[in-house]
Amino acid sequence: MRISPTGDAVLAGRAAPGAQIVITVDGSEIARGEADRAGQWVITPAKPLPFGGHELKVAARQPDGSLLEAEAPVVFVLNDRPSQPPPAQTAANAPTAVGAPPAPTVPPAVQPAPAAPLAVLMPPSGPARVLQGPASPSGRLGLDVVDYDDAGAIRFSGAAAPGSVTRVYIDDRPVGDAAADAAGRWALQPAEAVAPGDHRLRLDQIGPGGQPVARLELPFTRAKISPQDVADGRVVVQPRQNLWRIARAAYGQGVHYTVIYEANRDQIRDPNLIFPGQIFAIPAGATPDSAAKSR
Repeated sequence: MRISPTGDAVLAGRAAPGAQIVITVDGSEIARGEADRAGQWVITPAKPLPFGGHELKVAARQPDGSLLEAEAPVVFVLNDRPSQPPPAQTAANAPTAVGAPPAPTVPPAVQPAPAAPLAVLMPPSGPARVLQGPASPSGRLGLDVVDYDDAGAIRFSGAAAPGSVTRVYIDDRPVGDAAADAAGRWALQPAEAVAPGDHRLRLDQIGPGGQPVARLELPFTRAKISPQDVADGRVVVQPRQNLWRIARAAYGQGVHYTVIYEANRDQIRDPNLIFPGQIFAIPAGATPDSAAKSR
């Protein structure tokens, strides 16, 4: 999956030869295609992907008529480009006094570029995998994703120099090593669970001599949402919560966050922005089908 800052996308993958590929975003179909005789497919949606955070899924209609859905959805975030500033005033469009020299050109304000699009494959188990994200300059050590389930199993992924080894520490305790692939991406799921609360994460890039040659230290918090918090059909948003984790506590899978979003659109203008103290309705009985229909 490759997304431009304007939302134009190229999607590619594998399926059974001749299978009909269907691409959906938040349950709505955006494109179709067909796998070739080698089982490869490439699809370019006719319209740009929508801005904001969304869930993309792939399904294949097999030659025998059965429908096969990809196990892992892709969550992508596409940041809107700031509105263009008004054109600079020049002598041709700015009022001037009679006989006065032409008004100088006033350069437009410089607008910041939007953040690079992010696309993350979210398997039901194992570490999340970044398909596209901000580039790590010159193979520098970086962290892209921290995700965990309600049992405390935690997953990390990031970037580093291709072929290098990243050693991960939680609260100064080593929890595992991960080798970066040829594209400079690494992923790790430590064997031990992480307790709720505040923690300190440290990444060391290990050099040929076994010594750290680069280091990155970041705080992170493992929030916990009890199933009882959403059992009565309503939830009060707590600090450090997000829709993904509320949906996982309510329905068992974070991908059903769209159900909660649709049920509370009067309060949620942007699904990436929810605030402590908000009270959301939690519809009962969400299923993959109901999540799709919510859009």
